[in-house]
Amino acid sequence: MLERFKRMWLWWQGVAAGILWFQNALLMTVAYVVGVGPVAVGFRLLRRPLLDRAPAVVGAKSHWVARSGKPMTMDEAARQF
Repeated sequence: MLERFKRMWLWWQGVAAGILWFQNALLMTVAYVVGVGPVAVGFRLLRRPLLDRAPAVVGAKSHWVARSGKPMTMDEAARQF
């Protein structure tokens, strides 16, 4: 009798995993379509760039930003922002 319950429990775990996979796929698709879609369309309609692609110096050939030659201290290196 115990072996039968074990088999039923393993079967139920497989069924539940399938239900959860489907539910997750459905909810993530809805969240993407409702959340990301309108934002992307809005940015496209407003023609607003998401990245700053302008060079640091007007007329420069690259986007490289030169750093100062001063060496960093450990406190400055630990403070990222």
